[in-house]
Amino acid sequence: MLKAAIVVIWVALAACGDSQEAKLEKVRDAVCACKTAGCAEVAMKEVPQKDIESNHRTQKLAREMVDCLSKLYDQGKPSTDPDDER
Repeated sequence: MLKAAIVVIWVALAACGDSQEAKLEKVRDAVCACKTAGCAEVAMKEVPQKDIESNHRTQKLAREMVDCLSKLYDQGKPSTDPDDER
């Protein structure tokens, strides 16, 4: 699932003005504010699919979104440590 999210973001970054960067920032903020992976997946659907310029800033925003999503996926995994009292 994480790989699919990465692909969606990188495809979206294929072709961005300031308004596109602002939209990506809003999506990043929404994804990172989520407490569950499901919430973050819904927020990720707001990533623009067309006309986004791939540049240093948009790639950084995409990485931040994926990092937040990854942390949520990790939180949802059951622990394999028998002494963990989660």
